[in-house]
Amino acid sequence: MDLGLKGKVALVTGASAGIGLAVAQTLAQEGCKLVICGRGLEKIQQTERLLIQENANLEILSLVADVHKAEDSQNLVNAALNKFGKIDILINNSEGASFASDAVETLSDDDWRLVFEAKLMGYIRMTNLVLPGMKNQNWGRIINIVGTSGKEPSPRLIKSGVANAALMNFTKSVSSQTAKFNVLMTTVNPGLIDTPRHRQYLEIAAQEENQSVDVIKSRIAGKIPVGRLGSSDEVANLVVFLASECASYITGVTISIDGGLSVSAF
Repeated sequence: MDLGLKGKVALVTGASAGIGLAVAQTLAQEGCKLVICGRGLEKIQQTERLLIQENANLEILSLVADVHKAEDSQNLVNAALNKFGKIDILINNSEGASFASDAVETLSDDDWRLVFEAKLMGYIRMTNLVLPGMKNQNWGRIINIVGTSGKEPSPRLIKSGVANAALMNFTKSVSSQTAKFNVLMTTVNPGLIDTPRHRQYLEIAAQEENQSVDVIKSRIAGKIPVGRLGSSDEVANLVVFLASECASYITGVTISIDGGLSVSAF
């Protein structure tokens, strides 16, 4: 199947590990030009070297940027446009709030403000920065990696869940404005995916319960209908499909990729 992505310019945030790295790798395999960013210089440079090693003719720009910050986001988009002249695809991929089972009444205004200013405003800001160019060229894809806590509330992810629900609403609302410009927006909700961030969660849970990581992981996997955690590559395959010409009639939707774990019908 030809995904029609050869020569497209894709900007992937949080690309130095986990889902972001897998998405960047898959886009590169499909012939995209890449702009990638991460918050650590060494890790993003390692990622660039890996991607070039895997794709000898890859055109790539890697930058240190924290897209939770307005100035970094603006600089990132400016650098991408200076290098390639356009941005066709934006993959918003960022960590949410830390794992914690905080009682809601213990969360201060600043706790909430930090969550909203980070992932929520980061995604909104990046979307606003790339939209004018996508509209002008009458083609674009914006895919927001959000997480299932927006639909499936968790006591460990109260702050992330609220922000994720807002992002799902944002994607749906804005997609109706951008569709006439052939700029399609979707949300992808990964479930329990074997990433460095999820391994961090397993270690925290193991310490709290005085159990081994393997025991916690096995128990979690047993709750998933397919019987295992997902992989970053599986998420990347969905994301890249949604970024492609093959998904030209899909916009405004939230798609869960969680091995059947979600209990909601919609």
